[in-house]
Amino acid sequence: MPLIVVGVFAGAPARAEEPLSSVIADGKPWEMVVVKRKASNILVFRPDGGGTISDSLVSISPTWRAAPGGICITARPGDAEKCLQLTRTKTGIEASQNGKTVWVLKR
Repeated sequence: MPLIVVGVFAGAPARAEEPLSSVIADGKPWEMVVVKRKASNILVFRPDGGGTISDSLVSISPTWRAAPGGICITARPGDAEKCLQLTRTKTGIEASQNGKTVWVLKR
């Protein structure tokens, strides 16, 4: 089993300094667990600053931009921008504001 793990990581380039906003914005779906509502959504952010967040009933098209240590998101035109700190964890990527986890991304 250890040889398989080594083989998987051997071909992957090191991305230690890559901002987590770039990791999130790869155009692929993430499971987004909203902590306060205990709800699960699907988040897709594209490198161009656009994306979608959807659940089984509603879909929105937010915009985003990278910020130092995190990401800033505008959910809908006219809404206030919300900036979040991003942290990689064992289970995924956490987005927090004022020290409280707002949502967690998993694949």
